[in-house]
Amino acid sequence: MLTFALALSVLPLIHSASVSSSAAQTFLGVGGSGAWWPMDLYHFPEATRQNLSDLLFSQDGLGISSYRWNVGSGGVNVSNPVRAPETFYVSPGVYNWSADAQGVYFLTEASKRGVPGLTMFANSAPAPLTSGGTSCNSHFVNGTGAAYGTFLADVALHFIQRGIGINHISPMNEPDNNFGPSPCGQEGMQVFPNQRAEVVEGLYDALSSRGLASSVGVLADESSSLSLATSEYGSWLPQVIDKVAALVHHTYDFPSDPSYRSYISTTSTLYPGKATWMSEICCSLGQADGTGRGWSEGYDPTINNALMFSGLMFQSFIVAQEPHYDFWTLVSNQLGCSPTEDPSCVFESNSDGWTDGVIYYDGSYASNGNHDLYISKHFWTLKHFGNFVKPGSERRPIDNDASLNSMAVSTASTYYVLAMNPTTAGSTMNLTFPDAVCARTAWRTSASEDFVEVDGAETQNGEEWILLLTAISLTTYIFDKSAC
Repeated sequence: MLTFALALSVLPLIHSASVSSSAAQTFLGVGGSGAWWPMDLYHFPEATRQNLSDLLFSQDGLGISSYRWNVGSGGVNVSNPVRAPETFYVSPGVYNWSADAQGVYFLTEASKRGVPGLTMFANSAPAPLTSGGTSCNSHFVNGTGAAYGTFLADVALHFIQRGIGINHISPMNEPDNNFGPSPCGQEGMQVFPNQRAEVVEGLYDALSSRGLASSVGVLADESSSLSLATSEYGSWLPQVIDKVAALVHHTYDFPSDPSYRSYISTTSTLYPGKATWMSEICCSLGQADGTGRGWSEGYDPTINNALMFSGLMFQSFIVAQEPHYDFWTLVSNQLGCSPTEDPSCVFESNSDGWTDGVIYYDGSYASNGNHDLYISKHFWTLKHFGNFVKPGSERRPIDNDASLNSMAVSTASTYYVLAMNPTTAGSTMNLTFPDAVCARTAWRTSASEDFVEVDGAETQNGEEWILLLTAISLTTYIFDKSAC
C-alpha cells in the first residue's frame, strides 16, 4: 500500500480539454516600448545595435509585431538625460528633423525588419506648448489642442513619407500624472479629464487634413490603471468616441480577474464596438502563479517572475479578450548591480534594480566600456507570444480547469497552443481539436531551458493529443491543420 501511494504521488496532474471551433478574438499585436533605452544604446557599437535590433524585431528573436516609439518633448526640467528624448519641435510648423537620432535609429530598424504595428506615443507635448514651458511637472493648456495635434500629425507624415509606416498615435501617455516635482525623473504632462477630448479632436483633425485619418488611428487615453480609466472615461470619451481607434490602458493596479472583467463589461456596454488594448506594465516581484504581484522595486530575472508576467498576458488575452498587448520598456539599465564587478549578478535577484525590461545593459557603459547585453527569462517567455501570436491570428478558447494558463492560437494552416504550468509539479493536458490536426514540434522555456525545441505532442488515437507540461514552464505546441 505504501508503494502504491508513493507511485500515485508522482503521477502528473492530467487535464482533459478541448479547443473551441469559434474564435474569441482576432489578435492585433504583441510588443513593447522603445523608451528610453535608445538614448544609451545608440552610442553602442553598430554590431551591438544591429544584434539588439535582431533580438527585438526579427522572428529569430522576439518577433514582436508592435513597437512603441517615444516622441520626445525635449526633456526640459528632466534630470535624467536618458529619459529626456529630443524633440523635433522648434516653433509652429518649424521642425528639426535631425533631432532624436537615437529613437529614429531603432524605429527605422523595426520598420526594416517588418514590424507591422508602429505607434508614436508622447509623455508630453513639446515644452513650449505646456503650462509651464517644461516637459514635466506641467499640464496641457486649453486651446492648444490644434497646435499639439499639428505637431504630432506632421511628425507622423514626415516618417510615413520616408517609408516608415506609423499606424497609431497616442498623444497622452498616463495623462493622470505630470511626474513632478521638478527636476523630474521623466517627461510627463497632466491632461485633466475634461481636457482630453480637445487633445483627441486636435490630433484627429490634423490627421484628417493630411489625409491620414483612415490610416493612422488615435489611441487614448493610456490611464495608469483600470480604475482610473473607468472613473474618468465619462468626462471626455463620449465627445470623441468616433475619433478614437481603441481604448488603451495600463494595468499598474495589477487588477484581479473580477476587476478586469468588470472594466471590460462596463466599457463594452457604454462604448460598444471599441476594443480595449493593454499597452504598458512592468515592475513587480511575485511568483509564477501570480501570488505577490504588485508595483514593486526589485530586479528578478528568474523563470518564476517571467511566468508571473506571462500570467498577466494570459489575463489580458483570455479574461479580458483583448487583442493587443505591450510590455513596458523592452530594454533597461536597471540591473541593480555591476556586471563588471560580479558577472553572475545579472542572473540573480536583488532589491536595488527594477524588473522593467526583457533585455538589460550596464548603465555605466560609458565609463567602463561594457557593451554586453543581458537577456532575462522574461525575453524567452515573451518570445512565445511574439513568435506565435501574430496579427490576424485568432484565439480559440480552451475549455478546462487550466484554461486561464493556456490558449490556442489559430491561423489558416496551424494551431499554436501556448500552455503555462506555474506549479512545481509536472502536469499533462489531453487536448482535442474541432478539426483534424497533426503534431509538429514544441518549444519550451523553463528554469534550465531558453526557448528550446522539444518533442511535439503525442496521440494514441489520432483524436486526443497529450501535451506534457513540465513544472514551472511555458511551452508552445505546434499542430498542422491536417491529418497525419
